[in-house]
Amino acid sequence: MTRPEPSIASATLDAFFIFDVADTIDLAAVGRNMSAQPAPLRPRAPLSAGSIRFAVPPLLVGLPPATIAGRAGTAAAKIFDFGVVSVRFAFPYSGSWAGYAALASELRHDDDLPATARRLLDGLLAGCAAALDDPHEPLLEDYFICTVDRFDEDVTASALLSEHRGALAALVLAESAELGTEAQSDALRLSFSYYPDDLVVVLWDAAFVYENRDDAEVIHDLLEFANSQLVEFRTYDARLDGELDTIYAMETSTKNALGPFRRRTADARAEQLRYLMVDVRELADRASNALKIIGDAYYARIYRGIASRLGIEDWQRQIESKLDSVGEVYRYLIDQAQIARSEFLEIIVIVLIAIEIVVGIIGLRR
Repeated sequence: MTRPEPSIASATLDAFFIFDVADTIDLAAVGRNMSAQPAPLRPRAPLSAGSIRFAVPPLLVGLPPATIAGRAGTAAAKIFDFGVVSVRFAFPYSGSWAGYAALASELRHDDDLPATARRLLDGLLAGCAAALDDPHEPLLEDYFICTVDRFDEDVTASALLSEHRGALAALVLAESAELGTEAQSDALRLSFSYYPDDLVVVLWDAAFVYENRDDAEVIHDLLEFANSQLVEFRTYDARLDGELDTIYAMETSTKNALGPFRRRTADARAEQLRYLMVDVRELADRASNALKIIGDAYYARIYRGIASRLGIEDWQRQIESKLDSVGEVYRYLIDQAQIARSEFLEIIVIVLIAIEIVVGIIGLRR
């Protein structure tokens, strides 16, 4: 006999819309222009032996409440120094499991939610435009977290993963139909528990967190940070693609140019690529090293889990591969500039010899 799903005493549907908006953001300038407060990571209670912290704590900015599909929720923004702004919504809920699943599915498929996030982002950026270094058209990643603080009855992590397995998988996948065994196993493959009555399940676009509110916030921050890394790496990847396409088009259009013009063009393109390689590596290192997890195995496991779901290491390898390609193009352009310079010098020498011969012939005729 299948047990009915437990009723929920306190929960939220948390939606994160994470935008890459600039190369970097001057958090000190943001703090001078608007009301914001540092948002460091809070340790788990009771304190663990390890530590978890941001290298540079982001700033938290309050935003006007949002009402989506008739449901009221709170909104806030978190601003990271490596150029990312996360707009966060929280919609409270209490009641039946079925009602919570319906809320999650409704909001995850409502187009008004990302539109509201973009509207709030535009207002936020207008107030701190001077703090943005090299702003660009925002690139978006979204992530949804079903966060349960308390059930109406005592529920353990093992019960959720066994007795309510199908309902839990359907919740995180936003599916209303019953799922097959394979789909359930894949959805719940990465699950983590520290105590018998807490649980974290991570997917590439959503998660389930059964935890008290304070500790859930730390897990939210980990999931949010991993998504901020993803949107950063997507930005770098697109930038490298664009630069390589531009360089190829320029090379095709100038391959028949005369020596001095070809040399100047090659020098300019090589300098452009050198700056690109340094810039992307510096920004990627800043994003990769923004979070420090030392000795806290539980949080480290959760971070590695979400990073694997998002393919963070694959994106890093892809960017490194493209940087290697950019490096090869850079070396080619340097060689082309040197060849063009040598050809130009040879032409000058030939011209000078010709002038000397002509002058000599004219002298002999006199």
